[in-house]
Amino acid sequence: MKDGLGSWLLAGAWTGAALALVFCSASAGEGIRRGLAVCASVMIPSLYPFLILSDFVARTRLGQMLERPLGVVAERVYRCPRALAPAILMSWIGGYPAGARVLAGMAERGTLTREEAGRALAFCVNSGPAFLVAVVGTGVFGSPKWGLFLFACQLAAGVLTGRLLCRGYRWPRLEAGKERGCLPPAAGFVGAVTSATGGMLSICAFVLAFSALSQLFSDWGWLTAWGEGLSRLTGGMLTERGAACFLTGLLEIGGGCALAQGLPPGQGALALPFLLSFSSLSVMGQLAACFGEAGVDGGLLVRGRVVHGVLTLALAGPVLWGRFAAAPAMMAGRPVLAPGSGGLLGALGVMAMVMILCVAVDAGSDSRHKLR
Repeated sequence: MKDGLGSWLLAGAWTGAALALVFCSASAGEGIRRGLAVCASVMIPSLYPFLILSDFVARTRLGQMLERPLGVVAERVYRCPRALAPAILMSWIGGYPAGARVLAGMAERGTLTREEAGRALAFCVNSGPAFLVAVVGTGVFGSPKWGLFLFACQLAAGVLTGRLLCRGYRWPRLEAGKERGCLPPAAGFVGAVTSATGGMLSICAFVLAFSALSQLFSDWGWLTAWGEGLSRLTGGMLTERGAACFLTGLLEIGGGCALAQGLPPGQGALALPFLLSFSSLSVMGQLAACFGEAGVDGGLLVRGRVVHGVLTLALAGPVLWGRFAAAPAMMAGRPVLAPGSGGLLGALGVMAMVMILCVAVDAGSDSRHKLR
């Protein structure tokens, strides 16, 4: 009976979606265009290079080398196996999908079960520092230091989330540094670029889909109505525009951050700490897509995102609200990564990627000579 009712509800939802696309195609198209702008200005520049790096780490011995210096952090701070150190590192520097892609690679090779990889998502998912500094810190709060502050709060919240959700969980005995079917550098680099490109397309697809959905909700007046209710629920602390920004961010985090740039930063202080760690329904779809059709435990993933968001809000919200509660709006517009904003660190990062390419090519040349 329940299965039959669920099937009818799904059929009704599908029919409603089809009718909405037929009669509201202009709104859906506008949302997709807005999503394309976010992908071009934010998602691809800030994520694609790190997706390549995360895949390269997962496919080669570099991941095993990172286990040695970072294994202590994984074991003593996060209380998880040392073998998860590369996933933790890539989540630190690469943002939402980077750590998940390392975990998915470990699950694909049999190093972890999908249940274990899904549990590790509780503390291996957070906003990347490039996004937080350039888009949130500078674009919403007027200074990169606030992006770094949010990043530190997210890392602390990730540790607490991992300890809460993995409390009493018996991790498998994964021996750090053990050979686990690693590829040579040349094959690893080629595979990483190919895999990262597919992953980036998947990420952009989710951004476009949820941007279209957000635009439809906005044009139908649903976001306004829900925003008014949420504003009343918070006693007016969160304005109607701030509530609309929060609801948009629940669907797609890039769109929520774009709206936050046109609001007084006090509204961003209330909405963004939770949103950036919750990550949005769009990002959760991206994380699940990393694991293919087998997927991960959706309930555990949602619980992890909610707990992480609440803890980040508890750590960062009071400080940001105390600083920006009375500040006027500083700027408006969609989030943009300013050219050259990376400075010395950006140049060093590019040099490091070039070195990886050179090592990969050189290793591939050596292997060909040996075959001859």
